[in-house]
Amino acid sequence: MRAAVLCIAASLAFASPAFAKNDLSPADLAALKSYSLSMDKVTAMQAAMDDAHKMPGMDKQMHGAEDSKSIAEMEARMSAMPGAMALFKKHGLTAHDVVVMPFALMDAGMCVLYPSAAPKLADRVSPAQIAFYKQHKAELDKVHWLNGGGE
Repeated sequence: MRAAVLCIAASLAFASPAFAKNDLSPADLAALKSYSLSMDKVTAMQAAMDDAHKMPGMDKQMHGAEDSKSIAEMEARMSAMPGAMALFKKHGLTAHDVVVMPFALMDAGMCVLYPSAAPKLADRVSPAQIAFYKQHKAELDKVHWLNGGGE
């Protein structure tokens, strides 16, 4: 089940054609860059993933956003998954959080781990996101949903 929940983030982040080609609209770039990261949200996502692991059938529901062409479309598709959204909402997360947080963390992490990537990502990652990742790197390294770790 954890794989199913991780599949949401991975499919949203990596399988979407617009994102794979880095063909992001100004609205998508702004949404990514303006997203406020917090450990509360990261922890809430982990709690939602842990709960999803215990729910039979959740994996079947968490498909369908793979061919989204924008963040807004991904959020709409996520919002149309009632079981998944109920789970995320239970932990205080919105469709925007579920879609954008993995991107923001991935981009900030790339900038921290590979500083030469930072200029190429400057249109979609903020200095605040990079600072957050640096400040919380030790904690983030332990987050299972973010690093694909086990329970």
